[in-house]
Amino acid sequence: MQVSVSHGGAAVPAILVDGLPASQLLATPDGWVEVGDLEPGDPVLTFEQGEMPVAAVYRSAQAAWVPPGFWPLLLPQGVMDNDHPVELLPAQMVMLEAELAEEMYGEPFVMVPALALLGWNGITRRAPREVEIVHLQFETPQVVFAGTCLLLGCFGTGQAAANLFRADGMTTLGLKEARHLVAGLITEGERARFLPPAQAAFAPAPLL
Repeated sequence: MQVSVSHGGAAVPAILVDGLPASQLLATPDGWVEVGDLEPGDPVLTFEQGEMPVAAVYRSAQAAWVPPGFWPLLLPQGVMDNDHPVELLPAQMVMLEAELAEEMYGEPFVMVPALALLGWNGITRRAPREVEIVHLQFETPQVVFAGTCLLLGCFGTGQAAANLFRADGMTTLGLKEARHLVAGLITEGERARFLPPAQAAFAPAPLL
């Protein structure tokens, strides 16, 4: 997804608000692979449907000037069992698992925009870096493994590529709802939980 803004009265290139840095690792049947190395047809492990082929890959470069409101989020090491810091663009969809989500929305697993995580467990903003951003699309929206407990949403193709991520059987929260949930998690001091045994059995091996 892109947005357009003006800077000093002049138009600037569209700003990317979702997508993954090319160096981000994703789980595949052959192990962990950098997003930038994936091509259409390559298989990727997904949360609900197992091995799925990539339908399309789009590559972009972030604008040189990005207003602070569009800066990416930095997830410190360990926040979601990630073994190194992870950078996510503000509208990138992230899966949360929490008892509070089940109490509030009837589902323990919910998809939220990364921006909603700001302030939770040390998650902050950082100035954007000049990196290639990759957008993966599948035939239908999918949730992929960027770590054993860090799961990210990728859009589908055609009419399935809506601005709001919608996957079958997956509850997606808008920013206002997601902020409300995260505020509750902050109040409770709840950290990201590991996947329960049923899901952990299908998760890829930890990063080395």
